Amino acid sequence: MLSKLIKYEVKATGRIFLPLFLALIVFAGITRLFSTIGVEEWGTPAVISMIIYVIIMVGMFVMTFIMMIQRFYKNLLSDEGYLMLTLPVKPWKHIVSKLLVSILWMITSVFAAFISILMIALKKGDLTRIIVELATVYDRAFEQLGASIYLLAFEIILGIFISLASGILIVYASVALGHLFNQHKMLATFGAFIVLSTLSQILFTIIGLIPGTSYFSNIHFSPNDFIGFQQVLQWAFALGIVFNALLGSAYFAVTNFILSKRLNLE
Repeated sequence: MLSKLIKYEVKATGRIFLPLFLALIVFAGITRLFSTIGVEEWGTPAVISMIIYVIIMVGMFVMTFIMMIQRFYKNLLSDEGYLMLTLPVKPWKHIVSKLLVSILWMITSVFAAFISILMIALKKGDLTRIIVELATVYDRAFEQLGASIYLLAFEIILGIFISLASGILIVYASVALGHLFNQHKMLATFGAFIVLSTLSQILFTIIGLIPGTSYFSNIHFSPNDFIGFQQVLQWAFALGIVFNALLGSAYFAVTNFILSKRLNLE
């Protein structure tokens, strides 16, 4: 059933995001075309095309954030919640489906923005030079670190994924907590977000006071010291993964508890 929820969520949100991605790539191509022509009479259209491109890119990221909140609130906490929560599906599956789809569109938005920037900025031969430079960096890193470079890459990817999940879940928890109030739910949601963020910072500070967490201050390495740099990165990402995973789990538990035990759609 979780897969069906994810499929439904992708279809519902894809109607908005896919045209946005397409428009971004199209105007990136138009902007590149004008810059390649370089004729003076095309200056104004080129500027207009660039302005539209920037507006679409900003709108894409803003829409990703708004859609993340809107889909969660509308489907589970508004009148639609009567239908969605009467399905033979546990609330945590609704949360997971919306979380995964939100992460999907966030990552896709970043890739679409990156590709569009490359379309505009890259000149002839730039892509080849970038690939050669990346291959050189990889060869040097692999020579110094060996196969452990793959572990570091995995930690970085996992850390980014968990950080995104934690950031989304704190919003879900804030919206769910704000919905518990009969009046001024928007204000209550904002207040809940401030409280949860503050508690997270306090927890992070407390963890920093625990003996042994000052490990990083005892590591000294030069810019060319791959092994020392790797140690710092691995410890930093490992601690970040654990910390964000704990926070995300707490936000998820709060949201699931409210949807399961304390939800009031009146």
